[in-house]
Amino acid sequence: MTNRDSYINKTLRFLSRVKWKSLFLGFVIIFGILGFVTLGSNLGFWIVYQNSIHTNHSSEIPEAEVAIVPGAAVYGKTPSPILMDRLACGLELYKQGKVKKILLSGDNGKTDYNELRPMLEYMLSHHVKPDDIFVDHAGFRTLDTLIRAKEVFLVNKAIFVSQSFFLPRAIYLGKELELELYGYECNLRTYKKETYYLFREFSARMLAWWDIQWDTPPKYLGKPYPIDGSGMSTWKGSIPVTIPK
Repeated sequence: MTNRDSYINKTLRFLSRVKWKSLFLGFVIIFGILGFVTLGSNLGFWIVYQNSIHTNHSSEIPEAEVAIVPGAAVYGKTPSPILMDRLACGLELYKQGKVKKILLSGDNGKTDYNELRPMLEYMLSHHVKPDDIFVDHAGFRTLDTLIRAKEVFLVNKAIFVSQSFFLPRAIYLGKELELELYGYECNLRTYKKETYYLFREFSARMLAWWDIQWDTPPKYLGKPYPIDGSGMSTWKGSIPVTIPK
């Protein structure tokens, strides 16, 4: 091998090392920026939440037009523990006169899965007046639920009923959507996947922040059903076989 060939080989090896170091540095910078944005946006959610009205005592929460109860997993026709606690707390607000209406919002996008029917049956079995129950079958995400609450059900002021680890995202979205929203924390027990939910919320808040920046619309809107009227016309496929008297 000539001196020239040796020099070329050394140069190529040097350039190769520089290339990989540059790529590595580029990835570090990119992930560093993403991490900074993620932490910053999550901090923003907590600041908004800490400056909002939220409590786990129903006596401390102001009155509002409606309690928004978002859906969660159901097993057949049985609400999951998370959903059961939301329903119990929403009912509590209604019984105490904190709200006059209840808006049940969840996923009914598949023929074999319906979060809304067991939610509606729960409220009716606990003697909530049928006219006072509204059902939103297109509450696929918290963003959809809140946009539709404002644009379809014409809500101005509401109490959002959920567990404390979900509420910062909802309150932040409500603020950005100019919807006056109070948080009612309904942690009535320790949940099996609570740690998982805490980590999942970390990325879910980033997605919520992105949606707000890009004005992401809900999957469906539709004609208005004013919250000060009767909610029975919103029940659709969630109508129970019998309505308790």
